[in-house]
Parts: sequence; structure tokens; C-alpha cells
Amino acid sequence: MRARAGVVPARPAAWAVALASVLLPSLLGGCGRNEFEDRTAVVVLGGERSPYEVDSCGLDGRTVFLVAHGTDGAVLQGVMGVRKDHKTGIRTSTGLTVDLEPTSTETRVAAFGAESWARRRSTGSPPGTITSARLRGSRIQFAGTVVPVDANDVVRPDGTPQRFSVDARCDRAEG
Repeated sequence: MRARAGVVPARPAAWAVALASVLLPSLLGGCGRNEFEDRTAVVVLGGERSPYEVDSCGLDGRTVFLVAHGTDGAVLQGVMGVRKDHKTGIRTSTGLTVDLEPTSTETRVAAFGAESWARRRSTGSPPGTITSARLRGSRIQFAGTVVPVDANDVVRPDGTPQRFSVDARCDRAEG
């Protein structure tokens, strides 16, 4: 390629680097702040995805807490223990309840790790399972399998376990 006066021919490597530096931040934006708004949560329960509005959330020592409600009246309460680095979730210290219809005692589901179950002073085996727990910046994320429970969080023997995930964003401080 021959250069014209006053125009430097573009080198392919320099062009690729320049393009990547412009496009890469916008492509990665989905992993951060622009994925969904602050004080919102997405709960996937049995394959059904539902939006929630976060009423209360935060970090108290080494415990993350989360309370949220769905547009249909559902109520989510979650807790997650974190390691000293304040980033790494502890599965055994994580738990949640979801009241899909708070006026009914037939629509409550729960999952708890052994430590979070014991801290509630609950007896017996914890309901459900927690398979992952982590903090990603201001994102609270955990997943596992919930089981139907009664109003006292005792597992209902006729219930079917369901996979769940919670992804909540909590930037703004309480108050």
C-alpha cells in the first residue's frame, strides 16, 4: 500500500487495538451496572424468572441480608455469610425463604445451608440446598434448590424441589 501525502497508512494491528478499546467497554457493560437497576432483584424459581424490588439490603459485619418483594406480592428474604475478604460467599451460611403468596401457607419455599439454619435456632435438617453464594461488587448472588415448607419452615413431604437463583443489586446505602 502506498501512502498519499499527509496520510499515514493504517497498520492492521493498531486498527484492531483501537477498535477493541472503543468496543470492549460497551460489550462488557452487561456484567456491571447497566444489567439492571439498583435495588432490584431477579429470582428464577423452577425456570420462571420474576422481578423483585429490593426493600432492604446491606452488609452487617460478615453477613449480607436482602428483603425484596415482587409485583405480585411475593416476598423474598435472604441471608448470606461472607468470608473475611467481604466478597466470597459461604454456602453453609446462606439461606432464603420466598413467600410466593404471603396470604397462603401453601406457597412458601426455602433453602438453607447448615450454619444459617442453626443460627435461626432451627432444628432438624435444613430445607433445600445452597449450591453457590457470592458477592460481585454490589451484586448479591446465590443459587440452589428450594423445597416447599410450612409457615414454620418445616419441609412439606408432598412438595417438589425446584432449582432457584437470586441475583440482586444493592448499591445505595440504607436510610
